[in-house]
Amino acid sequence: MKRQSAASEILKNMPLLLGGVFLIYLAVVDETIFTAITMGNLNNRILVTIATTLAAGIPMFFAVGLVKKSVLVGQETIYYYEELLKRRSFWILTIVLLAIISTLVLLQGRVATIEGLVAIIGSVSLSIYLTIYTRKL
Repeated sequence: MKRQSAASEILKNMPLLLGGVFLIYLAVVDETIFTAITMGNLNNRILVTIATTLAAGIPMFFAVGLVKKSVLVGQETIYYYEELLKRRSFWILTIVLLAIISTLVLLQGRVATIEGLVAIIGSVSLSIYLTIYTRKL
């Protein structure tokens, strides 16, 4: 019976899991944040290093939170991260990140590409869901 309740908990939080997978996609595949930071200047190694770290690290930080709330329900992780997930500020910052990514895609003129469309549609959809989710907290 415990296994069935864990599966139903995962199904209940499926949008959070899909949102986490989307943020992992943004961290690994999408180059919106990287391009915005470097602004085409790939000659400066320090700037490229910082841009790579931020472009991968920021979405991944929030992706871990979404995956934690969906799949790892009841599992204890880092105490301070657990406390952060209980606050509305984490979810609001995730929405802000998604809004920034959407804006950057629009400013970079990547809406006509498949990657740009995926970023815009995913960001808007996840933002809407997280707004509803945050109101329930």
